[in-house]
Amino acid sequence: MVGEYTSALERDIVNMRVQHEALLRAGRQWSLRARFSTPDWDIADYCRDFRPSRFGAQACAEVERFCRAHGIWLEPGGKHYNSMTPYLHPGAISVERMTIIGLYNAILFWLNDTVGREKFGHLDHDEQRRARAAVDRLCSLLRTCSVPGDSTPLEAATSAFLAMLSALADPAWLDRFIDATIDHLRPAIQDQNARARGGLLSVAEYIDLRARVSGMYPAIALCEFGRDDYLPWDRIRRAGLDGDLRRLRVLTVEIGALMNDVFSFEKECIVDLADFNLIPVVLLNHPGSSLADAVHGATGIVRARLTEFRQVGAATAERCDLVGADDAALAATVSTHIADLIACVQATWTWQITTLRYKGASIFTENGSG
Repeated sequence: MVGEYTSALERDIVNMRVQHEALLRAGRQWSLRARFSTPDWDIADYCRDFRPSRFGAQACAEVERFCRAHGIWLEPGGKHYNSMTPYLHPGAISVERMTIIGLYNAILFWLNDTVGREKFGHLDHDEQRRARAAVDRLCSLLRTCSVPGDSTPLEAATSAFLAMLSALADPAWLDRFIDATIDHLRPAIQDQNARARGGLLSVAEYIDLRARVSGMYPAIALCEFGRDDYLPWDRIRRAGLDGDLRRLRVLTVEIGALMNDVFSFEKECIVDLADFNLIPVVLLNHPGSSLADAVHGATGIVRARLTEFRQVGAATAERCDLVGADDAALAATVSTHIADLIACVQATWTWQITTLRYKGASIFTENGSG
């Protein structure tokens, strides 16, 4: 951490919200399309040909039915988060696989919207203790596939999801996926705000932690499950593709997490009074800066990653084509995964400009309710 939590940091956080109110009153807005684009590249054009999964409507209906039956459907947020699954995984090859992915997302969103990092700080001591215990039990269930006798609705739903997933998934992939899920849950279900942490993260530290908290690592792993086509990392290493492909995956995760920070800034930092978000982290790491400065800094970080993603993606695709001369099957699997990562980046933009989850009075054009 770059510094302890102090009264000065507290004043800066309060002042950030005062500035936000002033910007709203003045009618000041920024276009996120303009902020994420460059003079020679437009994010909306890049995402224009994106289409959600053809199995989306069926899968979303089945996920809602399942969640209502297990008592984990949230009103009114359920419709919004359920709609995300067909966007993030358009390559899924069947309704069954798309539905299983949707169940996973629903379980994570139920946790996020009830005891997640934005809500955790508002819980009393006993509620926080119960939330930690619930996550411990859930992680144990994920490791052992053993359901406790006094299972909660969430645990019963997770057990049913695991049974469906295990029946179809590659075993080695499944082990990695469970590890990634647990690595997400541990930091996601706790208060990550500066006061609770007792200090301020640097921007780099924040981005690393935010990537884990986001759930994007297991999300992109589900692309492999959706297609029933798994990355053979030993062969990828021998072909010299692993460094670029891993970097492309990290960039996909960071773009998903950090672009969401910008879209959800008002929901998280103004409504829920959180500060674990890229915009306040940039502001607090640059004493004397304004909210406008922080918006420009945060959107610049996202824009830089979008640029690197396109560059690394193009280079990896070229190297993959060369590998195809000796190993056509490997090249096909890697090429398909690159296409899925591109779709994840496109989905990150496309879903967030269409969902009602972040709409309202906003300093961002795309989030405006009118």
